[in-house]
Amino acid sequence: MADAVATIVGFAAIGIYVAFQLIVIAAAIARAKGWRPNGQFTLGAWGLWVNLAALIYGLCAIVNMIWPRSPDAPWYVNYAMILTTLIVMGAGFVYMLLGKPYESRRRRSGAAGVIETTIANTTGQ
Repeated sequence: MADAVATIVGFAAIGIYVAFQLIVIAAAIARAKGWRPNGQFTLGAWGLWVNLAALIYGLCAIVNMIWPRSPDAPWYVNYAMILTTLIVMGAGFVYMLLGKPYESRRRRSGAAGVIETTIANTTGQ
C-alpha cells in the first residue's frame, strides 16, 4: 500500500512538472517565432533564454523524479513513475488524435455553453 501511495504522490508532482513544461515549450516556440509580450514587465531579449533555462531545469527535474532509485525493489516499483506518466500522456495524445477537440471552438458544453447561449439570446445574435 505504501508503494501505491508513493506512486500516486510522485505522479502528481511529475504531472505538475509536465504540464508546466508544456507551457514553457509553447512560450519558447512563440518567442522563437517573434512573439513579444506587451505587458508592463517583460524580459526583453532575455525572455527566450529564460524560457530555455526553465525548459532545461524542468526536464532535468522530471528525469530526476522518474529515475529508478531502488535496485532491490520489484520492477513495477522502480518504473511506476515512468509507466504512469507514459500511460496518461499516451491517453491524452490518443484523445487529441481521435477526439480532435481543437477543431470545434464553437461547440461548448457545460457552463461555457450556457453562458454563450444566454449572451447570444440576450443580444440577438
